[in-house]
Amino acid sequence: MTSEFPVALAQRNRCVCAGSPAANRRGFFTPWVLRVLWSLVIAQWASLPAQAVAPRLTNILPTGGQRGTEVQVRFMGQRLDDTQEIILYGTGISVVKLDVEKPSVVQATLRLAPDCSVGEHLMRLRSATGVSEIRTFWVDTLPNVAEVEPNNGSTNAQRIRLNSTVTGTIPGEDVDYFIVTAEKGQRLSAEIEAMRLGRGALDPFIAIQDREGKVLAGGANSTLLFPDGFVSLIAPTSGDYLIQVRETSFGGREDYHYRLHVGTFPRPVVVYPACGRTGETVNVRFIGDVSGEFKQEIELPSTPQEKFGVFAVGGSGDAVANAYSGGQPSSPLPPGGGAIHLAPSPNWMRVTAYPTAFEAEPNDTLEQAGQARDAPVAFNGIIGQPGDRDWFRFRARKGQSLQVRVFARRLRSPLDSVIQIVNPKGSPIADNDDAAGPDSSLTFKPDQDGDYAVVVRDQLKSGGPDFVYCLEIAPIEPSLSVKIPEVARNDTQSRQYVAVPRGNRCATLVSAKRVNFSGDVTFRLESLPAGVTLLADPMPANVDQFPLVFEAAPDAPVGGKLLDLVAAATNGVTGRYHNDLELVPGPNNTVFYGSRADNLLVAVTEPAPFNLRLVPPKVPLVQGGSMNLQVLAERAPGFDEPINVKMLWNPPGVTSLPDMTIARGSNSVSYVLNGKPDAELRAWRIAILGSAKVHDGDLYVSTQLAKLELAEPFLTAKIATCACAPGQSTNVLVKLQQKVPFEGKATIKLLGLPEKVIAPEMQITGQDQEVVFPVKVDPSCPTGSHKNLFCVVAVHKDGEIIPHNVGQGGVLRIVPQKTPVVARAEKIAAKNLGGNQ
Repeated sequence: MTSEFPVALAQRNRCVCAGSPAANRRGFFTPWVLRVLWSLVIAQWASLPAQAVAPRLTNILPTGGQRGTEVQVRFMGQRLDDTQEIILYGTGISVVKLDVEKPSVVQATLRLAPDCSVGEHLMRLRSATGVSEIRTFWVDTLPNVAEVEPNNGSTNAQRIRLNSTVTGTIPGEDVDYFIVTAEKGQRLSAEIEAMRLGRGALDPFIAIQDREGKVLAGGANSTLLFPDGFVSLIAPTSGDYLIQVRETSFGGREDYHYRLHVGTFPRPVVVYPACGRTGETVNVRFIGDVSGEFKQEIELPSTPQEKFGVFAVGGSGDAVANAYSGGQPSSPLPPGGGAIHLAPSPNWMRVTAYPTAFEAEPNDTLEQAGQARDAPVAFNGIIGQPGDRDWFRFRARKGQSLQVRVFARRLRSPLDSVIQIVNPKGSPIADNDDAAGPDSSLTFKPDQDGDYAVVVRDQLKSGGPDFVYCLEIAPIEPSLSVKIPEVARNDTQSRQYVAVPRGNRCATLVSAKRVNFSGDVTFRLESLPAGVTLLADPMPANVDQFPLVFEAAPDAPVGGKLLDLVAAATNGVTGRYHNDLELVPGPNNTVFYGSRADNLLVAVTEPAPFNLRLVPPKVPLVQGGSMNLQVLAERAPGFDEPINVKMLWNPPGVTSLPDMTIARGSNSVSYVLNGKPDAELRAWRIAILGSAKVHDGDLYVSTQLAKLELAEPFLTAKIATCACAPGQSTNVLVKLQQKVPFEGKATIKLLGLPEKVIAPEMQITGQDQEVVFPVKVDPSCPTGSHKNLFCVVAVHKDGEIIPHNVGQGGVLRIVPQKTPVVARAEKIAAKNLGGNQ
């Protein structure tokens, strides 16, 4: 095999073999040039750090920090030697300093801007040779202090300032106590981030106690902060108060980290209205705070959002200060715990593109449903007491497909909704309970113009002032979303990025989910890293997964960029990439806590010690046929690890083995593809993904995109049923149906025969209508019916072989000698052969 690896490096891996006509025409790839290029490859490979390809990030400590400050942070894991960058999702955090302490620790100084958004931030490490998992880092507005042990009792409780955040850990059966001083009538709130940190399944319990240990307020998770919780009270007296933190069942682990916020901040449980229209300024009510309801002006974004976070701002139980507006204050809060404080976590609203309306009590019956509103419309309501029902009337047109959705639990309301729709005559026509988790959702198409009505209630007939909801009635809109499918069950991190070695390729599979439309989809990524190219065909309407191949030039700078992967359909609908992260798994394939990343990381890494090339097939894969794909590997000198290869994606109607291996000492493998009889007749482009152990980690590269054509078979066949006794011979007739003319002769084999039964290989032409196989049955062959006979036909074209699998399901019966069955079988065979037996 000619050396191709250095040529690939010199030409973005678009391979031209040395000595080929194309290479000779260029007059460039002389043996001397190849030796020079190959020496460069060896030098680059030899200079790689002796470590795994991808770093592993297990934890970030501390778990967060106060905005407007600089924080010393340790990134811990394995194989971090060649870390070059912290990839930051979002804005407001910058890296001041980055040092690799040892293979398991990276030390960094992070600057948290004064206007950095409060809450969760996603981060990962990029090294010269790979990309780590995503982990979280949390930002708040209060001064941070570390927990100091021992603090496991009221007598040795750690004293902290009011309006501060404690970062701590609950190892085995630990209980942590903190002591703060509050004034009589002052609001005292304690809120915890535990499972939401994404480290471990810490189910926290927090309580506020008096100095004698009496619990004044306590609880575990809450609807708002599930799976975490909060407690809040108005201080009955001036003096010291104990804050207790533990695992609910008194358990603990080293990864049970928490962030405890203690202060005078407000802690409402819901916000009303639950939804508002894009671009509007809304005067909302924060409900459930221990000091009572209060109002705040919120400016909504210009684009719809299913969940928009709004932060309550207030002082020590006083009316809210109006100095801050919008989802989050854009200016810093007073340092050191001033009179104005921000709730550590947001309440949630839906931002809709449709007009909004409010329920008007009483609306407990159909007759009280009120004036009809034109759909689309979004109703705001509260199931204000147990047994309450809210009726709304809306106007719809015949044949208009409508979606009716409740947004309640998704906005962290305790409402478990049930909805029912009645037609203009008052007859029920549709209902739903839990189509969207605890929230309700249904679609229906009115059969006449008129005023319809919908009722909302709680499934358990509960209710209260915090049972808020948004009821949206709107036309079913087409939508499109993009993701990278999980490469393993319950694994939402592995290969959810693109890391392509210099001078090589890497492929990924993308999944496009179309809702309420069908059509081709194209993919685009703007501002790719320098030297990187995306190769992708349009995704046809009848598939929902498709391969993308990335190429990196040999001189592409090592680095990475967060990009917006956009999918665009022919009807103008667009969708964007997202990665739903399962950070804390639960039992039975459930998820306790997860997050979401909306950008795709594309990174260039140091060169790999091997590359792959797929030999483009010269002939098509036929329906019902098979094909041997040749996968070639170029190895750097000294690299002889097995290379696992697999089809990244099978076109519709094509099957293949899960994977194959290019063994040590080998540079190729034949990958068998099979075409189903109903495979779609068209040309596709496919790629092979390969991986090998490099030091102690897996490194992935891919072949180029190569054309695979699916074509109609040259012929089909039907095998006549036959019977024979042990020790005798018979003829098996195969009827042929010629579909596509071919020249010369093709070979045909009868397969699926039982052991000790043989039939010779035969030859046919493009004009033959049948072929007869003489079959010999060994005397020791057991009797029985064999129903899996088929034929393999090898048609020769353009110097290549096109295999066909035809006649599946043929039957051969091995029967005892001298029985009526044998006699009947001989007559059937003679009849089938037309007297030729």
